Amino acid sequence: MDKRGKKVIKSTVRTRIEELLHEARAAFRGHAERSERYISLIWKLVQKYKIRLTKEEKLSFCKRCFTLWVPGKTVQIAFDQRHHAVMYKCKKCGFTRKMLYK
Repeated sequence: MDKRGKKVIKSTVRTRIEELLHEARAAFRGHAERSERYISLIWKLVQKYKIRLTKEEKLSFCKRCFTLWVPGKTVQIAFDQRHHAVMYKCKKCGFTRKMLYK
């Protein structure tokens, strides 16, 4: 496949990821299971087509249990001043993600 075909596929997958993330946020309040399903579909697309997620997309869900992260409800956010990092801890599975800042 030529480069143009790959670009078309990746741009299509990118829009699909954005749509699924929007649908997951909309379905979270009423149907948490459906929200997790949408996020697992996002993760499958990322792995299959080797798409890099943006920082905002990375911080919107847990990659271990596919739970949508809502501050205060499903994720606990803490600042680690010693290492200059923001710690995100999933309340469902305990997965911790550390994002450095300057």
